[in-house]
Amino acid sequence: MKNIFLAFFSMMCLTALSQDKISPVIKQGTKFNYIVHTGGQDYTFSTSLDSVSLGYIKIGWMIEGLGSGGWIMKKNSLEKATHGYWDQPIAGSDVELPDDQNVLILSSAQWESMQKDKKVAFDDQNFLVKIPTDQQLQKLNGKVLDGILLEAENGFRIWILNNSSFPMVLKIEGNPHDINLDLQSID
Repeated sequence: MKNIFLAFFSMMCLTALSQDKISPVIKQGTKFNYIVHTGGQDYTFSTSLDSVSLGYIKIGWMIEGLGSGGWIMKKNSLEKATHGYWDQPIAGSDVELPDDQNVLILSSAQWESMQKDKKVAFDDQNFLVKIPTDQQLQKLNGKVLDGILLEAENGFRIWILNNSSFPMVLKIEGNPHDINLDLQSID
């Protein structure tokens, strides 16, 4: 009887913990506001899903002090990319990413690998799914986001929104390219 009560109590605690996670609705028009850390400076960095269709996503961006532009990912990039796009943003232009690159979102192949094998190939590194500590949980307005922590052997960490349709980047830390992000809000 004692074991049954303990099992029931444990299940109730786990259920309560899982209910506290928020999963924002992501769709065309959703805005992500970040602080980007690069070159010893911090910048306000806003993005939006400007255009979303099967095999096509355009992410608009605005960086305080630089301007705005866009990144376009087409079918091959969205399905198979394994590298990030790290080039300096070009204000006033929409840049079509190469087939092997994505920005701020995992490709379908990366998502499937993460779900099936608990690892992701990204920028020629293997990232493993890790269980975050309480300090590593990503929060918005005091509520824990339903996110997944990926970590490479060199300490490069990426937090991803647990959303199969839009596995968006929530945070980047320890990036060897010296471009790190902290999500501030999702609108």
